Amino acid sequence: MIRGVVRLACDAAPDLELAGEAELASTAVSAVLEASPDVTVLDIDLPDGDGLAVVRDLREAGYVGSILVLTDRHDGGSVLEAMRLGATGYLGKAEGLRRITPAIRRVAAGERVVDPRLEQAAVLELGRFASKAREGSEVRATLTTREQEILQLMAGGLTMQQIGRRLAISPRTVETHVAKLYRKLAVRTRVQAVARAASIGLIDLR
Repeated sequence: MIRGVVRLACDAAPDLELAGEAELASTAVSAVLEASPDVTVLDIDLPDGDGLAVVRDLREAGYVGSILVLTDRHDGGSVLEAMRLGATGYLGKAEGLRRITPAIRRVAAGERVVDPRLEQAAVLELGRFASKAREGSEVRATLTTREQEILQLMAGGLTMQQIGRRLAISPRTVETHVAKLYRKLAVRTRVQAVARAASIGLIDLR
């Protein structure tokens, strides 16, 4: 449906020409790179993958055209991620399809186009991210080097005994460090400690 709307928009506008189409994430990158259009209109909810990965792959492959994202994802995190990866515009499908022709023209001219409601969601998400970053920085400043090492090993699933062997310290000493970690993170369990540390950027679980 989206491709059909874009096709009709191009047919109706003398200054727009359809350079090509792709239905799947697996063929989108090669299709865009081959056609090298000024603007790529991309649904990021594709049948075989995440369209945000297509945005990333296009930019990494050197594509310099504008990328206009259409989506039903209205959360601020998705907006920020799309922009971080290199999207030029981000519109909800319903609104975006209603004004697809001017949206294509605007991003082709180098303008960043974001639905105001989605932009507000992104601003709020950015605020939450900044708050978490500040909190993470404050907590990190209270942790000793040993506590940070133990936190990383806990996140890796090591037991107290395994951590002790890895760091050449006794399990009792590990427990003492872990107790201090719990107090500084304001948690009571290993799972809570790892989850909170990840949420404020102290560790990366990927």
